[in-house]
Amino acid sequence: MYRSQFRKETIKDLQVNFELTDYSLPWENRQRETLFMYHGYIRNSLFWQAWVPLITDQYQSLRMDARGCGETSQPPEGYVYTFEQLADDAIALFDHLQMDKVHWVGESSGGIVGMAVALKYPERLHSLTLCDTPFKRPTHIDKTYTLGEKDRATAFEKFGIAQWCRQTLSFRLDTNRASKELCEWYIHQMDKTPIHIANSIERMIGQGDFWPLLPDIKTPTLILAGQNSPIAQDQQMKEMQQHMPSAKLVAFEGHRHGVNLIAPERCVAEIKKFINDLKTAS
Repeated sequence: MYRSQFRKETIKDLQVNFELTDYSLPWENRQRETLFMYHGYIRNSLFWQAWVPLITDQYQSLRMDARGCGETSQPPEGYVYTFEQLADDAIALFDHLQMDKVHWVGESSGGIVGMAVALKYPERLHSLTLCDTPFKRPTHIDKTYTLGEKDRATAFEKFGIAQWCRQTLSFRLDTNRASKELCEWYIHQMDKTPIHIANSIERMIGQGDFWPLLPDIKTPTLILAGQNSPIAQDQQMKEMQQHMPSAKLVAFEGHRHGVNLIAPERCVAEIKKFINDLKTAS
């Protein structure tokens, strides 16, 4: 039975914007598993648009706008973001929809939120997929993203988010492979986020370091990354795979950051194979 829900609902202290899509067949006598997609830094659920038709032949598709992003309600200035809080927000959505477990797919910092869920709520995940997700943001990115200013907040105030995004886009998206239309859309979407939220989330990401916690993530994990990503760097991805008990690494040769947007068909195919191999092994 086809069901698609793109709506806002009150969940705890938030108005959460999410979409649940289910193309299960009317004669199926079991509920399909859910593949949940979580976006990266000051992005939104529309960044998964190409994935939905690729997923829904086998799974329910669920995506949400994170706290302060997209159409989900925005916290006030001075709000302190934590990965644990964002993990709690996602779990609250699962509870609201009466979902016991999901397959989590996170892109960039959205994968770090997924790692926080795997650490705090391992029983709620069938699997974890990390698309271009570093366990810690590389130091050179901290400097690059300031655009010559003393910090990123100053750069935002000087240039605005749209111009800041335009000047740094090639670090987050493989602009050699992306169309001009995709690049402009990407910039426009990030520009929708208020500066105070961009600053608060940036501080959270800058302070995050999951390296010591990687051995504690027991959830079967698939690591997808552009081999030439300047953020999810190849050596760091290899180290991540080696330090996680149940991780597999697939490097996209010749790709930079943003494989979820540049190569959605291949990403979904790798995830389906990974999940099927887990089921076969069990």
